[in-house]
Amino acid sequence: MKRTHRFDMYLTAVASIARQGDMRLDANETAMFARQLEDIDTELYRVEYPQLKGTSIVPTRTAINEGAEEYTFRSIDKAGRSAVIANYGSDVPRVDVQGKEESAKLFGHAASYGFSIQDLRRSRMSGLPLENERALAAREAIDLTNDTVCAFGESSIGVTGFWNNTGVSLVTPTTGTWLTATAEQIADDLFKMERAVIVDSNGVEMADTVVMPPSLFALASTKRLANTEVTAMEFFLKKSLGVKNVEFWYHGETAGAASVPRIAMGRRDPKKLEFLLPLPFYQMAPEQKGLGFVINCDSRVGGVIFRYPKSWRYMDGC
Repeated sequence: MKRTHRFDMYLTAVASIARQGDMRLDANETAMFARQLEDIDTELYRVEYPQLKGTSIVPTRTAINEGAEEYTFRSIDKAGRSAVIANYGSDVPRVDVQGKEESAKLFGHAASYGFSIQDLRRSRMSGLPLENERALAAREAIDLTNDTVCAFGESSIGVTGFWNNTGVSLVTPTTGTWLTATAEQIADDLFKMERAVIVDSNGVEMADTVVMPPSLFALASTKRLANTEVTAMEFFLKKSLGVKNVEFWYHGETAGAASVPRIAMGRRDPKKLEFLLPLPFYQMAPEQKGLGFVINCDSRVGGVIFRYPKSWRYMDGC
C-alpha cells in the first residue's frame, strides 16, 4: 500500500513535544522538525531528455587522427567507352580514370565540471557521489553537442549534418500533411521516396532505412488501411523492395525547410555516409583552483559526409 505523508500530524506531534519540554519554537522551527520526520527517498531521479540517437542511426567513423583539422576522402570515376571500328582502324578511343578529393572540417568543443573541498566533505557525509554526477553531466553535455552536430552540423564553419546536406535531393510528397491523410496515402509517399532513390541512381542505389520524426512515425505506425488491421508502416515494409529498417529521431521534427518535419530515406552503409567523430570524449586531469578542483573535458567532431548523395533522399512537409 502506498504511504502518504500527513504534515499536519507531524506538526501536532512536534508541537506537543515542544510543550512537554518547555521549548519555545516558532512556526519555521516547528516546520523544520516536521521536515526531519519525513521519509527521504534515497533514489536519485534524473530529468529525462530525448534519446541521443545520432551514432546509432548514422555509421560513425572514429578512425581519424585526433590532431587532424580536416578529413579528406578520394573518389575515382571512369571516363570513356569503346566504339565500333573498321578493319585495321587506328583511331581507337581511349578510356581513363578521374580522381577527386573532398574535405570536411573537424573542430573541437569542450565542457568542464568541478567541486570544492567542502563538496567532498558533504558527499562523504550524505553518501551521494556528487562529483560523479557532475562528471556524468559533463559527459552528457559533450554527447548532446555531438548528437546535434551529427543532425545539423555547425553552420558557423560550414559543416552540415545528416538532416541538411545540400547534395541530398528533395522528393515532393504527393499527399501533403499526414495528419489528415489516409494510410494508403502515407504508404504512397514512402514508396515515392524509395522509387526516387532507385530511378535517379539508374538502379545503382537501393534504400534500406527510413528515418522519421516521432510525430510522423506515430502516424505511419497507427493509421490502418481501410477494412484491415494493417498499418501504413507495416504495409510499406512488407511491399518495399529494400527498406527493412525504420528509425525515429526527434531532430527531424524541424529539419525541413521553414522548420517543417523532414523524412530521410536511403542506404545506411559506411561507404555511402559517415559521421566524423575522431574523439568522442576526453577527460583531463583535475586542475586545482583555490579550495576546489576543475576538470576540463573535450571532444573533436565533424559533420556527416555523404560520399554518394544519390543514395539518400529527403521529403518535407508530410
